[in-house]
Amino acid sequence: MIDKILLRVVGTVGLGGLLLASGCQFLPPELRTLKSPIRLTPYKHEVTIQPDSGSGPAPFKIDSAKAGPAEVQLTLSNPTSSTIRVVWAEGTFITAESLSYAIGVKTDRDGPSREPTIIEAHSTIRVTVIAIAKDGKSTASGSASIEAPYRVGLKLSAERGLTRWKGTVWVFVL
Repeated sequence: MIDKILLRVVGTVGLGGLLLASGCQFLPPELRTLKSPIRLTPYKHEVTIQPDSGSGPAPFKIDSAKAGPAEVQLTLSNPTSSTIRVVWAEGTFITAESLSYAIGVKTDRDGPSREPTIIEAHSTIRVTVIAIAKDGKSTASGSASIEAPYRVGLKLSAERGLTRWKGTVWVFVL
């Protein structure tokens, strides 16, 4: 008796698992594309600095990057002995579905700002780039959170003394 009940339970669970795993067309679309509410693997990211033509290498370095839903934290360092002024021209979050979002930039020193970021000589600063929805609010706080994969393009210029560098920092998040 117990064997029959156990066999029926295991058979039912096995059949249900097989249907879900194979993407069975008999199941409703919501069950065919189940998405875990908890991300089990960490975000992987790749950071590329692309100078505009004639700009040469960037005067700053990106020491680390940390990605999350709809935001990227970058740690920029100034290895030189003079101050660097970083001006954020524009930027775009681009989702895997080719949807584009504007960005907001905030630093660990100044908070949200459109003002240039100053990196003192031989120091670092953390910058958080956030995807902004059309209503002006962060997409991470709403229901339309951007999950990986996505890419972020940040157009900026960096000034060190009389030298000016222009380029794009690309962050690819997987």
